[in-house]
Amino acid sequence: MNNWEIYVRESYELIKRAECELTVNLEHNIEAYLVHLFAHFLDKPLVNTEPLGVKLLSSNTLPVTQRKTALKEVGDECLLINAMEWGKHRWPSHNYYADLGQTAYLNRAFVVRPPEDIYDGLALEFQTATRILRKCRIS
Repeated sequence: MNNWEIYVRESYELIKRAECELTVNLEHNIEAYLVHLFAHFLDKPLVNTEPLGVKLLSSNTLPVTQRKTALKEVGDECLLINAMEWGKHRWPSHNYYADLGQTAYLNRAFVVRPPEDIYDGLALEFQTATRILRKCRIS
């Protein structure tokens, strides 16, 4: 078993435990997204290294494939910063990263037609996902 499999298994257990403790049931695809996001950043939390507001705004000038990647990265980083409080000392306001992340995920959902439900769901469930990941941090 390689590290990635271990990270995913452990992340899944943490996410499920947090959902139970918070009495929250996420849709399966959003739950799976959070598990993989958490596993990906488990041993290398390189977030908040560049201004995400600038990255979000500059994504508008990128070709579609690059825009999709940039918006996903901004949404993911904002979710992790908001939940895990990595780089919290840089917060311009209490809701900054939540608002920025929801905007990035929503824009990512509608970059293509038909819209991608996973990113629309992440935008809608941003606060719930934040609570779950924050609970994982505390556990």
